[in-house]
Order: sequence, then C-alpha cells, then structure tokens
Amino acid sequence: MQTFEDLIDELGGMSKFQVLVVFCIVSCQFTIGWSMLQMSYAGMIPDFTCLQDGVNHTFSANETLNVCSVNGTSCSGYVFHGSDDTVISEWDLVCDRKWVKATITSVQMCGVLVGALLAGQMGDVFGRRSSLYFFVLMHITFNFIAAFSTSWVMFAALRFFIGIGIGAIVVVVFPYPMEFLPIKWRPLLSIIPSWTLGVALFSVSALILKNWSHLHIACGVLSIPSLLGWGFVPESIRWLATKGRLKEAEEIFVKMARLNRKTLPENTQFVLQQIMLKEREARDKGRKYSYIDIFRGWRMTKITLVVTFFWFCMALSFYGISFGVASLSGSLYLNIFLLGVLEIPVQTSTFFFNNKFGRQKTSLFFFAITCVSCLGCLLAYLFAPDGIRGPAINGLSLTAKMMVGSAWSCIQTWGSELYPTVTRNLGYGFTNTGARIGGIVAPFVIDLDNRVALSYAVMSGLFLACVFLVFALEETKGKALEDSLACNGGSADNADHSLSLKDKLEQEEDTSSGVIIYKGPTGKELNNVAKV
Repeated sequence: MQTFEDLIDELGGMSKFQVLVVFCIVSCQFTIGWSMLQMSYAGMIPDFTCLQDGVNHTFSANETLNVCSVNGTSCSGYVFHGSDDTVISEWDLVCDRKWVKATITSVQMCGVLVGALLAGQMGDVFGRRSSLYFFVLMHITFNFIAAFSTSWVMFAALRFFIGIGIGAIVVVVFPYPMEFLPIKWRPLLSIIPSWTLGVALFSVSALILKNWSHLHIACGVLSIPSLLGWGFVPESIRWLATKGRLKEAEEIFVKMARLNRKTLPENTQFVLQQIMLKEREARDKGRKYSYIDIFRGWRMTKITLVVTFFWFCMALSFYGISFGVASLSGSLYLNIFLLGVLEIPVQTSTFFFNNKFGRQKTSLFFFAITCVSCLGCLLAYLFAPDGIRGPAINGLSLTAKMMVGSAWSCIQTWGSELYPTVTRNLGYGFTNTGARIGGIVAPFVIDLDNRVALSYAVMSGLFLACVFLVFALEETKGKALEDSLACNGGSADNADHSLSLKDKLEQEEDTSSGVIIYKGPTGKELNNVAKV
C-alpha cells in the first residue's frame, strides 16, 4: 500500500520545491535566537560607582566600584562606566533592584510558554501557515515597540509579548516543513543553523551597536524579509487532508510536481483520501482533538511526559548557561559568539547520527556527554587551581551547551515523529512547555554568579536522569509518520489500517474534494476516480 511518504519520493524527494519551502519556513527562525538571548546583553551589568545625595564623591576605587553603599551609607544613585547601554544602566537595576534582571527574563520566558501553548492549538485549528506568519508579524511589531520602552515595567511587559511570538514560531517552524520531506531528510531540519547563526549575528551586532534599544530595532528590521515566504509557502498537505480539504491538498501536489519537474502519480487522490478517511473514522468515534489526546492511553502519556522532561532539562541548562554568559571569564561578545557558532559543526553531525544509528542512540550519546561536561564544571570549580579554574569552566560550559543544542536537535526530530499528524502540533506544543518552564526557572535555579557549584550539580543530575529515560521511548528511524490516533504506530500498522479502510469504503461523493470514491477491495478499483 502506497503511503504519503511514497508520493513525496515519487515527486522528487528532496528537490526544488522542498528546498524552497524549508528555506522560507526556517528563515522565520533566523532572528529568534537573537531575540531570545537579548537579555544576555541587555541584562549585562556594567561597572558602576556610587552616588550619595546626587554627588559622585571621590573615594578610592575599591570603596566605590560596584558597591551599594559607602561607609555604611546607601547609594542614592549610580554612575555607569563604559560604552555599553543596557537595561541595567538605563533604569539603575543594581543593588536593591538587582532582582529585576531575573524577573524580566522569567517574564519573557512565561510569554514563550504561552506562545508555545497557543501555537500548538492554533496550528491544528487554523493551519500551520496562518499561525506561523501571524506570530512572525507579532514578533516584529513588539520588537519595534520595545525599543521605545520608558520604564523597566513597560519593557518587561513587551518582552512578554515578544516571548509569545518566539514560543509560537519555535513550535510551528519545526514540524511544519517536516510534513513536506521524505523520511531520510526529516533530520535535516534539526541541523539547519538558523538559530545559531542568529545568535552569532546578535553578538556581532551587540559589539557594534552597544545599545539595547538599537538591538531591538535591528532585530525587527532583519525579521521583516521572512514575511515574504507567505507568498510561496503552502499549507500543510497532511493538515488539509485530515480536514477533508482534498482539492486544496491535491493542488499543492500539482505545484510540487511542476516545480520538481515530475509527473503527478495517478493514485495521489487515493492516498489523500486514506488520510481523510482515517481522520473521519476517528472523528465519527467522537474524537475531538485537544491536549487531552496526547495523554490518551499509556503509550501517548509516556511519550508526552518523557519528552516534556527532556525539553525541561535541555532548556534549563541551555538558557541557564546562555543567560549567565556574562559570568564566564573573557569577552562577553566572544562568549556569545562561541555559544552560537560552536553548535553548528556538532549539530550537523546529528543528521548523520540520526540516520545511521537512530534517534535513541544519538540522543543517549549527547545526553551522556552533557552530563559529563556539567560534572566536569562542578569538579573544576571545587578542586581546580585558580589559574585554570576559569578557562576549564569556560571550556566545559561551552561543551555542555553544544551537547545540549545537539541533543535538542535530536529530540525535535524524535519527539515530532512520535505523534500522529492530528496531534503533532499539539504534542510538539505541549512538550515545548517543558522547555518554557525550564526557561522560566533557569534565571533563578542556574545562577553562575552566586551558586556555581549547585547550578552544575543540578544540571549533572538532570542529564543523568535523561540518560536512563531515553530507553523509555521507541525508535522511529525509517518509519512513516502516523496520520491518525486510530493508528497504533509504525509504518506497518499504518498499512494494516489502510487495508481495513479499503474494505469499509462505500461509494460516495466528497463535496470538498470534488471526487467520487468507488467501493472495492483492490487498489485498481479504488484508483478509478473521476472529477465531478
């Protein structure tokens, strides 16, 4: 029985159409890494000296530099030094107001959580295309507005809405293009360095602009070209088919065939009908898809809980190290740059590892290396001599973040493949809440300024748990994507379910697709369809 993936292969596999679709969709994520890590620069604390009664008294450097009181008297204000203009220097967020920095970051990550939840539901109700470009426009708009914030409260509120855009785009931008790709090319999406290149560009822009407001404007401007993809990117074919919009789905296959210079397979309509009928059968049984469905049955519950835990651990460590980059030794700009670009070669290897060894073994490898790196940071902090402690922690922290980023790439692919089409966006969106919660608590749990040993101990323990939980999930390497919850999993089960549907088909006219489906136990009879 021919599957949806077989159609993609017959129409050229990874050809011109797929390249353009992937480029347009993934480009929406180019400035998301930049936007997410804005606070790694905007939250940097420049050197400052104390003002008392509005006067910058002359004291020795040790008395006034980066202190909150002099001779027992609290500072009435602060003078910040250097050319960097951050939100800390903009609104004097030091000393008794130092808690504001972590609060702004957590408020932003709360927005990311809301965005992930919204996009998961909106993507399945309104479609992937409309949801993606709505949130891209939202992200651009609020970046521009945030640049003109007049107080830290206003800035925090706007960072919340920027976070919504970030969370939603991240949720939609990965599973959406996956539905246009052949099986062996699906892991490609996890290694495209749009996020890391955006972070690298952010570090260079911060070095040049040295102003939190200008960085927001630049982020908004560079995000505008991604809106051009609206004119080319089609809606998800699978989503259209599950909604019964077969004519629109077939038109996209026609477009794919034309761009890839292939002939449209004769049984295209039949494969789309099978997807629709699986969904109709499930719907007739009373299935109304919501987040409840990703907990329906032990198998789905296990997948959801384990993948959510993975996302939580990865985000806690990834953002904990990223937002704490100013605490590492050396140049802030160089560290931000290295945090981005060093992920590229390692993440690229995940494409080979995923296809060669499978999702499970690849994830296990990267989780294990992350655990060892975090443990190394802990031991270096506790026992390394002063001369090598800083460089050792820097190197091991960068290694841990690289490994987390690579594990993230694996889990993105693996987690998406474990859910059927009808709940894929829901599953991806919900498990992303683990990452969002991890990001919310990261500024408070991972404190590389004041609680270094505890921070690395927590990360080591979490990734040790991930190493064992990897074995709780089934391998998806080489398997066709499921389309309906009625499927029990795996390409073989999909085929069995398609055969059972063939026996149940009755002649009917489908008004939404404009085709007649003919009853019959053989593929030949079923492929005999005609326009009405």
